[in-house]
Amino acid sequence: MKFEDLPEILPLYAAEGTVLLPRAQLPLMVQGMEEKAIVECALQEGHRLLGVIQANPEGGHFQKGCVGRIINFQEGPRVFIVLGGLCRFNVHEVLDGFIKKARVSYEGYEKDLESSSVDPFVNRPRLLGLLKEYLEDQDISANWDEIDHASDDLILNSLTMACPFDPIEKQALLETSSLSERCDMMIALMEMAHSPFQGRRPILH
Repeated sequence: MKFEDLPEILPLYAAEGTVLLPRAQLPLMVQGMEEKAIVECALQEGHRLLGVIQANPEGGHFQKGCVGRIINFQEGPRVFIVLGGLCRFNVHEVLDGFIKKARVSYEGYEKDLESSSVDPFVNRPRLLGLLKEYLEDQDISANWDEIDHASDDLILNSLTMACPFDPIEKQALLETSSLSERCDMMIALMEMAHSPFQGRRPILH
């Protein structure tokens, strides 16, 4: 999708403790009438796009999120979808109605639509060294051959979405302006964590 084709108004899916990043995939189990109506709205619009924003634990939701395209849809008693992240956005106005929608702007996030993100200042050795220590401490196995061959972008996006960081920390990772800034923040959060990955298994492949 071209940057100029992104819609100005998006149906919003407010997720608790969940963020979506560009070039990443997010599986969601959709329950409840309102959530199903949001998905149906995206499908009826034809562009199959949803704006994913994170619920703020202090009330409401954060003002920056990421638009994702529905790339897999399975209907049943519960609706299962997979979103492919496209581009981050800023919420300018929340529109009234049964289906939560917002007027958004993508200004400043033009590079999100590129096929990959490369940043020479990413400290990959330090990041992977910390990750290996944490996984060993938690007795979690990982496919290191796949990780070693994965891009910095894929690794950082996967960790941002899968690690059990606080909502404010996840939001800060989402809003970073560069891949190296996200890497530095990820390293700092992992170093500060007393029980890394506690309670959730990161999706690393």
